[in-house]
Parts: sequence; structure tokens; C-alpha cells
Amino acid sequence: MKRWLKAIIYTVVVLFGLFVVLVGLVLATIDPHSLEDMSRIGICERSGNVAPECAMPRESAEKVLAELLACDAQFFKVLDEEKAVFRRADIVAHPYNLLDTGEPRVSLVKFSDAVEAYGLHLIGYAQQASPGKSDYAWGFYASEQPDDVERVLLAARNDASVATAGNGAFKVTASDIPDFPGTRFGCRVAEAGSFGIEDLPSVNDLFFSRDISTALADKFDLFVASAMKTFSDIGR
Repeated sequence: MKRWLKAIIYTVVVLFGLFVVLVGLVLATIDPHSLEDMSRIGICERSGNVAPECAMPRESAEKVLAELLACDAQFFKVLDEEKAVFRRADIVAHPYNLLDTGEPRVSLVKFSDAVEAYGLHLIGYAQQASPGKSDYAWGFYASEQPDDVERVLLAARNDASVATAGNGAFKVTASDIPDFPGTRFGCRVAEAGSFGIEDLPSVNDLFFSRDISTALADKFDLFVASAMKTFSDIGR
């Protein structure tokens, strides 16, 4: 067989293989439940109250907030278990330089509707990690003002079932992000290991995204954007 004919055949085979891979990636990013109500109420309605979620205790944003006050790794486990109460949200993970461990990895989550907990109206969530500096922060945004938030959280701390964070890890400050007017409150730790935290989980695993793409596709998009930012920083 002539070389040019072999080259054409090999090229066709390679292109077909790439086409199959691309189609597979596209299909993998389609979430069949993206337009469905993923709250526990929605799941139970669709299943006729026979889904495992229907036998579990009612979703509780207050349970999540109570765990936040302790500023330890248990918070992320509880948030993952109760994430349906926040429904689907807009999730944004900011690109970062892949070679710079000191550059913060920032992720923001904006809730489609405010979620009430202890009388506060939670409108978003944020987390930030700087692995090279062992600097980690996570917490919620509420539409109320800092004084009101501190008063509510003080009452929550007085509940015997609510733990209190040590080493001054819990902070309440006025929000400096226009999309989240009101107050930011949450945890900031410098020595993550002492709080049982090796690294922060991805927000795509902690919340349901409103986008059609899956968490895996979102992570891939973040990696691509971060790689582009890394090359841009190198070229400066």
C-alpha cells in the first residue's frame, strides 16, 4: 500500500477517534437533572416519598450554620449532606496560577433565593485557600448588617448543642463584595492541620450548580482557565 494512502487512512482513524472522545466529553457534561428541583422536597415528590432522602431528617440550614460556628472539618461533611436545602446556585471558581501556591484559590456561590437560618437570610457562600501559606477561609454571606448577625450568632452559641470555635477563628465583618451586600461571617485558620483540614473541598462538590455542566466539567474548565492564566503570568 502506498505511503500517501496509509497516511490518509491513519489520519481518518485518528480524527474519528478524536471525534468519539469529544462526543463522549460532551455527553458527560450533560446533567439530566439540571432542570429538576433537587431539593429534598422535589426528590420526594418525584419518587412518591419512597426515595431514601424522604426517610432522613428534614434538611436544615441551621444545622449547617451550627457546624460553621465550630470552624472544623465536620462543617464540610454536614454541608455536603444538607446541600439540597440551598437548591441550585451560581458557582464561580476564580482561575489561579497553577505554579504559585501562595495565590489564593477563591470560589463564590450565589444562592438563587435567600435561605433562612436562625433568622438570618443567607445569600451566598465563599471559600478561599492558599495552600502554600496554610491560609484557609470559608463562610456565608447574609443580607443583615454585622451587628444583627453578631447578635443572632451569639444567641446560637448559647445553645448547648452549638460548639464555639477556638483561637478566634470565627469572624464577622461587613461584606466588601457588591453581589453580596450585608455581612460575611465564617472561619479563617492559619494552621489547617490543627482543625482537621488538609485542604478545602471543591465548591462544585458542596453545592448543586445551576449550569447544565457537571462538577467534573466545571473542574476541567477551571483547570483550563487556570492554565491560561499561568501561561499569561509567565509571559509577563
